[in-house]
Amino acid sequence: MLRYETLVLANSHVTKDELSTLENFIDNLTVQFKGKLSLFDNWGKQRLAYSVEKNDYGVFVLIRYEIPQESAKNFFKELESFFKLKFNEVALRYVTIKLNEKKGLEYHRPEPVNSRAGNLDSFIKENKIDKFLNTGSEKKIEKEKPAEAKKVVETEKAEA
Repeated sequence: MLRYETLVLANSHVTKDELSTLENFIDNLTVQFKGKLSLFDNWGKQRLAYSVEKNDYGVFVLIRYEIPQESAKNFFKELESFFKLKFNEVALRYVTIKLNEKKGLEYHRPEPVNSRAGNLDSFIKENKIDKFLNTGSEKKIEKEKPAEAKKVVETEKAEA
């Protein structure tokens, strides 16, 4: 059995149903060709280095499977026709590589864009941009400004 992986770049608006359709299709296809699906990992929404079909974001899905060597050619014909004909609105790009049997299956999973959104305060602190955070000293200054304005108005009235 030969090990392969396919990395799919899907439209950023892909639904869970569409991803489950993809997973079911790959699983059924591998079983049809006497192989097995070993990994289907949704990496989540990622910012793209450049626009792909006018999309700045996309959802990456890593799929790993094993296929016997004698059925690999027909398997990849079916997979290609699926991406080009049936899944062409969802899959923006895809690439398939053969994995080295001697190397392990570890990989680095990138952090999705959605998980970084909640860490704005820590980003600001790490990059020393504290002036954007609401600190106690800023609130004191804002409270003192109206009092100073009242003093100026009172002195102007007293002079008049």
